[in-house]
Amino acid sequence: MVDHAGVRVRYWRLRRGLTRQTLAGRVGRSVSWLEKIEAGDRDLARLPMLEKVAAALGVTVQALTDPVEAERATRAPDAAEVAAIRGALGRYEVILGAPVEVEEHPRPADLARRVRFLDEAFLASRFSSIGRDLPRLLIQTQRAVEEHPGQESARLLVKTYRVASSTLLKLGADETAWMAADRAVLAAQRSGDLYCLGRATRSAARAMTSLGRTDQALDALLAMAARMEPEIGASAPEIAALYGMVLLAAEIAAAKFGDAHTARSMHNEASAVAAAWFAGAGHDPETAFGTVNVALHWVSSLVRLGRPGEALAHARAVDAARLGALPRERRSTFMLDVASAHHCLGDYDGALSALLAADRIAPEEARCRPGSKALIASLVADPTRSPSPELRALAQHAGVPS
Repeated sequence: MVDHAGVRVRYWRLRRGLTRQTLAGRVGRSVSWLEKIEAGDRDLARLPMLEKVAAALGVTVQALTDPVEAERATRAPDAAEVAAIRGALGRYEVILGAPVEVEEHPRPADLARRVRFLDEAFLASRFSSIGRDLPRLLIQTQRAVEEHPGQESARLLVKTYRVASSTLLKLGADETAWMAADRAVLAAQRSGDLYCLGRATRSAARAMTSLGRTDQALDALLAMAARMEPEIGASAPEIAALYGMVLLAAEIAAAKFGDAHTARSMHNEASAVAAAWFAGAGHDPETAFGTVNVALHWVSSLVRLGRPGEALAHARAVDAARLGALPRERRSTFMLDVASAHHCLGDYDGALSALLAADRIAPEEARCRPGSKALIASLVADPTRSPSPELRALAQHAGVPS
């Protein structure tokens, strides 16, 4: 496909949900002028007009003119979309049941389909899709709980809050992520659905951990696990899988807190649940919980416990076939943990190789997350090596000085 400024203008116009008439009006031009720009029949070369179009779209001039910056900008929700998510979370009148005008009142089945797409986009690390659709879905799923009360609407709302929190955490917007997760806990508690409460608590704990409240996060997860444990024997597989994911979240929190005993205890319990419920099935389709995911979390825990050599030994033992069946988000995160382990051991080549592998699996993970950016910057700044062309390219795509 031909790549020029007009193509990028069209991309951002559609991503912002703007018609040609709306955008043309914002920059004081005709619709026919904009059509020619987007088709490449007319150049968008003059800086004043470039700046006006970029401002109307809420992007930088470089996102319209520089190929590398343009590609990087499409990888994740940008500042305008994060602000829109924050704005949707601030719509308390929806939560309080006040009349609110919304663009549409989708049917429950249509809303479920869109929320499912959002969840799948997160698991596939397609963060740009999330940023575009999430603000409106937050409003609509909040309204759906009022208009169609019941378990299905509650689960859609909690899932939307959870995707919002998880995405914001990956972008380093930790305070807003905690707001979304806390809202999920309140919605889950109101619904009385154990599954909702387990998912919401896990999101809240991850947000608290990112904010340095690891001890509180661990307490919340252990309390949630204790609440779920009596229900497991007679429960459906989805409850067992979620119980396992709560245990794994507690394991990671304990490892970050330096509590190796609790981390090992949570790991052993999660291993038992995975073996009992998912030994043959591979993993739960909703949460990806299973024996391989348990193994990946132990690798992550060992890195956080300061035992990188053991982490790599366990990483090498992971079943490659079952690993390949997991979502891209989980596989790329695993490779970032492997990269961190190599880096802790001073193995520059191993760290770079794993980092590049993570980028091949899910570029959004390797290029957008604060932790992966820090690792890229550390490798670039290594005084014993000159950055390879591959590392320089990755750094450029991630917006890291090289």
